[in-house]
Amino acid sequence: MPVRLAIDAMGGDHGSKPFLDALSLIDKSNLSEILLVGDPSTLEPGLNGHSKTSVVPSGSVVDMHDQASVALKKKSDSSISVAVRLVKEGRADAVISAGHTGATMASAVTALGRLEGVKRPAITTVLPTGDHPIIVLDVGANVDIRPEMFVHFAIMGSIYAEEVLGRKDPRVGLLSIGTEKSKGNEQTLAAFPLLSEAPINFQGNMEGRQIFGGAFDVVVCDGFVGNILLKFGEATTAHIYSALKEKIKGVAMANPSLIAPLREHFEGMFKQMDHEEFGGAPLLGVNGTCLICHGGASARAIANAAKYAATTVEHRVNMRIVERLAALEQSRIRLAEVH
Repeated sequence: MPVRLAIDAMGGDHGSKPFLDALSLIDKSNLSEILLVGDPSTLEPGLNGHSKTSVVPSGSVVDMHDQASVALKKKSDSSISVAVRLVKEGRADAVISAGHTGATMASAVTALGRLEGVKRPAITTVLPTGDHPIIVLDVGANVDIRPEMFVHFAIMGSIYAEEVLGRKDPRVGLLSIGTEKSKGNEQTLAAFPLLSEAPINFQGNMEGRQIFGGAFDVVVCDGFVGNILLKFGEATTAHIYSALKEKIKGVAMANPSLIAPLREHFEGMFKQMDHEEFGGAPLLGVNGTCLICHGGASARAIANAAKYAATTVEHRVNMRIVERLAALEQSRIRLAEVH
């Protein structure tokens, strides 16, 4: 199934350069068209004959200091708004943006709407935890949520794990302050029995230290906790990477013969720690495929985001979410009728 991809090529921290550089890295084998949205005078000279690629003009750019609501009302011609509308109009199957997260999410929810059965879309991320990456949601879209929203997040995360990461019967954990079901705040205590009855492979509460180790595939939490977890994890990884790089550099300078084996040994480990391997965070629950990249995303991150966006479309993740939520609702109706 060839996928048409819209890219907001103006919203990142580094302008259009990473998006133009990404064109040489994107695997176009499953893409029928790439639509770069932005200023034609900036983007068209950088196309350099890239196949399947064209420019869709836009007007303004949403700045990072803009409020999402203001951006939607006053900058309806912005690159992110135009890119999302391409999906709404059926001219694209997926959209990628490295711009203002709030504006991207607001544009997607407003223009595309929510999938049937979804009350709150969730920003989802894949944490690069060694050889067993783990899905976490929500990581910022919903700061305060009702307990039943954890069930929706668990279902959406499980389907993404199945279809995009290839996990069979993914194990779901509820992030809390202890593994006992009696531990947690009001939200998690109320969510535990709901998750236990849901059509997922719920393994119970999990602590933050269990993000690593491979015991879980999907972590559910509210957006307040998830965003803190995400940013702390990224900062920790960057710190470890920087410290190791300096140590390796010192050893290599003292022993030049060790440069090649050190590079071979550590390159794989660094790759497993790199969040750019997964490109961006899918906004699950909207009626379309939308991936949100870091503002400072590199060309490689954007190329990887394109790969995962195409995979999400090809595997009909949204259709699976609607089907699973409909089945959940039907089971609740039958249960209510029995009682």
